[in-house]
Amino acid sequence: MLSHMRHPTQLHSGDIDWSKTRLLVFSLDDGFRFLARQTFRKLGVREVLSTSVPADAQPMLAQIPDVALVDTDGDMDLALAFLRRVRDTDPEMPVLMVARATDRAAMAPALIMGIEGVVPKPVSGHELVHRVSDVLKEGRRLPAPQPKPQPAPPPAPSAPAATGGGAGNGRIGSGTYGGGHDTLAGKTRTGGGWLDDDVPATGQRISGGKLSWGDDDLPPAPAKPPAGSYGDDAPPPAPAKTLVESLAERLPEALRPKKRRKEEEDAALAERERWQAELAEAGHSSRDGTDVAGLDVDAIVAAHLAWLTSQGAEGKRADFKKMDLAGAGLSGTVLANAGFRDADLSDANLAEARLDGADFRYASLSAADLSAANLGVAQLRHCDLRLANLQGTSLRGADLSGARLGGAKLAGADFKGAILVGCDLSGADLSQVENLTQAQMDKAVFDAKSKLPPGVRRPRKDEG
Repeated sequence: MLSHMRHPTQLHSGDIDWSKTRLLVFSLDDGFRFLARQTFRKLGVREVLSTSVPADAQPMLAQIPDVALVDTDGDMDLALAFLRRVRDTDPEMPVLMVARATDRAAMAPALIMGIEGVVPKPVSGHELVHRVSDVLKEGRRLPAPQPKPQPAPPPAPSAPAATGGGAGNGRIGSGTYGGGHDTLAGKTRTGGGWLDDDVPATGQRISGGKLSWGDDDLPPAPAKPPAGSYGDDAPPPAPAKTLVESLAERLPEALRPKKRRKEEEDAALAERERWQAELAEAGHSSRDGTDVAGLDVDAIVAAHLAWLTSQGAEGKRADFKKMDLAGAGLSGTVLANAGFRDADLSDANLAEARLDGADFRYASLSAADLSAANLGVAQLRHCDLRLANLQGTSLRGADLSGARLGGAKLAGADFKGAILVGCDLSGADLSQVENLTQAQMDKAVFDAKSKLPPGVRRPRKDEG
């Protein structure tokens, strides 16, 4: 265990001037933070800024640290949230991720945001000093993962051979004759041929001469499909992929919307319909925003995907600041780190969208469908989420300070690490949410109608 490691009495770190160096450390592991503090303080560093809360990144970055250690052990999502906030403020500062071998496969998002190395864990104080020294002297950014090449489409089938009594048109016993797909006596011909048992038996006379089918042995020719239509034996070609779909396929798996099983989809659809029925019964009427009709969603999402995959070198970050997008259809889109500040997204459909790290400060998401969306580490301060559908939504590490969630559907929502300072949960049903702690609840606002999850009590200020 890290907490039981001996700290080195002498450390050698080359020509680094530690007295002018500030070190930023993020870790949920108390032992690792202790190790880092003790190790670098022995070197006389100017300061070690240490935290386990992603939201601390901004105030700590104001002190201009020179290098950061980000430990993934305990919660990869929170570590990536911290890294994202670091990169939003300082794209160039050297960062070393600290990870166990089991976490290395999930490093793609960190590589895309930009890191200078990965330190294996467990790690000694000597190794930490060596790696930090190297990156301060000559830090080189690790390459981002390259998109997988798309497989080449299969070659088009060759034209079928001409039918008739010509010699050599078919191969006896091979099960091939002509092209297309057809049926004969209940048997199926696929891949351009008849099944072997459809060929005449050995010794059977075949009229027509040498290795040729007689006209009376030929299957009936398929009718020519009418102009502009496809025959039964030729399925229509698959539609061409849109630019958005092609760009989305280039995203690392960790950045793609999570796919659900059919039974999960069916259950989610039933819950969504129930939520919509409840809204209608309560007299809620949806509306279409003034900016929706003229919004080219595909173009904006395509530019944003290019921006994400190129780390900002191409494309453009999506920014919907102060736009009226009420009722907009954005379900399943990848808009991580997009800007929605002060936007009106009431009644919008954002189900299953990737919105992690997005800025929704002072935005209206009332009665919006955010079911199964990823809002991890999103900025939701003073956001209006009343009556919204947040069932199965990830809110891990999100900042919900001052947000309003009254009447929202929250079953299955994940609140791990979410900031709820002043969050208004009056009338909210929290009985089926996940990873909500007493410390979070003590900072939120409730009323007598609020339903709490098992094991969590009402804050003392609200009791009585």
